Amino acid sequence: MSALRAAADGSDPTPLIERVAVLGAGVMGAQIAALCANAGLEVHLLDLPDGEDPAGRARLAIDGLTTLRPPPLYVTDLTQSIHPGSLEDPAEILASVDWVIEVIVENLDIKAQVLQRIAPFVADHAVLSTNTSGLSIAALSQSLPIDLRCRFLGIHFFNPPRYMKLVEAIPGPDTDPALLSSMQAFVSQRLGKGVVVCRDTPNFIANRLGIFSVVDGLHRMIESGLTVEEVDAATGLALGRPRSATLRLCDLIGLDTLLHVAATSFDTLPPHPGGERLAPPATVQRLVAEGRLGAKSGAGFYRKAGAGIEVLDLQTMDYRTPVAVDPPVAPRNSLGDRITTVWEGEDRLSQFARELLLATLTYGAHCAESVAHSLEDVDRTFRWGFNWEAGPFEIIDILGAVRVREAIVATGAPVPALLDRIADGEPATVYTADSILAPAGDRRTKRTGTESPTDEQRLAGGEVLMETDGVRLVYLGEGAAVVEIRGKLNTLPPAVLQGLQAALAHEAFDILAITGAGAHFSAGADLKYVLQLVDETQWDELDTYLRLFQETTSAVRYASVPVVAAARGLALGGGCELCLTSASRVAAGELRIGLVETKVGVIPGAGGCKEIVRRFGTNIEAIFPTLQQGLMSDNALQARALGFLEPGDLVQLDEQRLLGPALAQARTLLANGWVPPEPEALNVAGPEVLARIEGALAIEADAGCLSAHDVTVARALARTLCGGGDSGLVTESRLLELERESFLTLCGTPATRARIDHMLRSGKPLRN
Repeated sequence: MSALRAAADGSDPTPLIERVAVLGAGVMGAQIAALCANAGLEVHLLDLPDGEDPAGRARLAIDGLTTLRPPPLYVTDLTQSIHPGSLEDPAEILASVDWVIEVIVENLDIKAQVLQRIAPFVADHAVLSTNTSGLSIAALSQSLPIDLRCRFLGIHFFNPPRYMKLVEAIPGPDTDPALLSSMQAFVSQRLGKGVVVCRDTPNFIANRLGIFSVVDGLHRMIESGLTVEEVDAATGLALGRPRSATLRLCDLIGLDTLLHVAATSFDTLPPHPGGERLAPPATVQRLVAEGRLGAKSGAGFYRKAGAGIEVLDLQTMDYRTPVAVDPPVAPRNSLGDRITTVWEGEDRLSQFARELLLATLTYGAHCAESVAHSLEDVDRTFRWGFNWEAGPFEIIDILGAVRVREAIVATGAPVPALLDRIADGEPATVYTADSILAPAGDRRTKRTGTESPTDEQRLAGGEVLMETDGVRLVYLGEGAAVVEIRGKLNTLPPAVLQGLQAALAHEAFDILAITGAGAHFSAGADLKYVLQLVDETQWDELDTYLRLFQETTSAVRYASVPVVAAARGLALGGGCELCLTSASRVAAGELRIGLVETKVGVIPGAGGCKEIVRRFGTNIEAIFPTLQQGLMSDNALQARALGFLEPGDLVQLDEQRLLGPALAQARTLLANGWVPPEPEALNVAGPEVLARIEGALAIEADAGCLSAHDVTVARALARTLCGGGDSGLVTESRLLELERESFLTLCGTPATRARIDHMLRSGKPLRN
């Protein structure tokens, strides 16, 4: 029986996986189970019995998922999709699932024993994987019967699985290449992860190369006499790395975990250039011996104290108040400018950062061919697993391979053969516009064609029908087009709204998806423009902007073709209103969507209130607190529970591939007889419900829970949602008029002006 399902677009088939068994209910196993449940899979979580309850440990782990922070589950109800079970008698469960994921203790012998024990029960079609951070897949496969080894591989999730994008796939010597490709596609497209394929060497790519950079930094810190603050100032945003930099990252990883991973490489790898730097630093060994393990123990290089965060004094090994340290370069500069400035800097922080970066680039070039099949996968590992802005080979291209080689020569260290190949190549870069250098020195196209194209790739391959300031209309063929909002956070000033209307009026397509460029759908209205109009008392112009906004969302709703929103990242305020007025929606799993206007002292004014009335009608009290507080969802399933997504809207964990499902959804609408809707009168809650809401607001105000302006904004919102004093059926045009009236009135108050200004300056809401 085949475990694969053919893909409609000719890309690699994906496995027929709908039921999963996770073996091991520890923190990692439980969170992998949660990730699978988020993706809509049926999950069995198995562990050893707890006393008289065979499924006791698994049951406790499932219950614990609802209390972990950050939350592993999209919504707590998903615990019902995870079924507790026992490893003592797994036969029936294992025979019924499509994927068995082993997630027990990181010990080769114990893992091998468990795999050998469960092997007879694994279904003939099922995939079997082990979650290991660095153990030999070849050695583990020896515990399995020959006919199962072709369906066995390593799938290494990073912790926490919901939030970490990186997954390492490690084939064993007998793994079926087609199965490896299909699991890459499944983990990427169903679970929404970034998958890199690793060679079966100790610690694979991330824990081999990434941990080297961390441990080498620790050695250099001691050698150079820098303080904790200086190290993190030099190695954070200045080098294109997260604010956690080096030592905060150590605390997050756990110093004991850091030592274990480094020791795995140091103890098991043969001598190689740079390998001596993987020896455990004495300072970290002392901290671990004293139980100072980092964030999980409350103290490491940093600790929380009554007065705030304290830092470790490396001379006394006690804690003290941190000292502010300026980074060697302004973090707002481009990555290329930052790295070049650090590389050429002569101050002690730049020197430290340059030497650490050079060591990382050198080690990566020495080891890349032994750990990865692709230099692109090495760079992806650092971007997806460590949140670097660029991986080591991308940085080599930024600096120039010849300059990096000259710097290595100046240290007297051997130059990696791979770096020689890059520097002596034509061109002397790893990446070109359409190719990438392979570790062995040959070039290949960046995309092999074996995986489903990302949204960016789809749009790059389409025909641009129209392009204006902030809007692009792209034809993808077969009657399908995409209108893409472009700009900083894809906000919606007048020019963008006019461009959207022009795109919707185009007649060159049968179905349309609307999306945002980059990481977000749209953060909504252009608040700078609104504040400018308020400050200049240009009320007619503000009214014109609101009308244009409402006309645009109405054009989406009443378009002559089905419009499906493909939304990722932020869809706030006006961005949410574009989603609400679309015929359907495809949402990325981590979508943060909401009508957040009350946070800046106004109400939804571009059809949002009207669309909420359409969905909730006389039951407006059910959603009023959400709108009153300006809440946004934490994820797409929560958005559905809040009322911003409908039951038929698709949730897709792979946020890079939303357009394919969105256009397929539009085709389904057409096939099912979709016709453009007509404006209709909507049933409103009326004066009685409005009076109840206003009474509840008064009680909250008396209790000190709401400020006077909170009440003003909330009453304007309630009046609009309840029909402005009318009852029964109210026309859409009347609801839109009420939106505009309330929006304009609130903008005329000093308190709303202050809220808008504060949000623009700080990015945070003002309570006034």
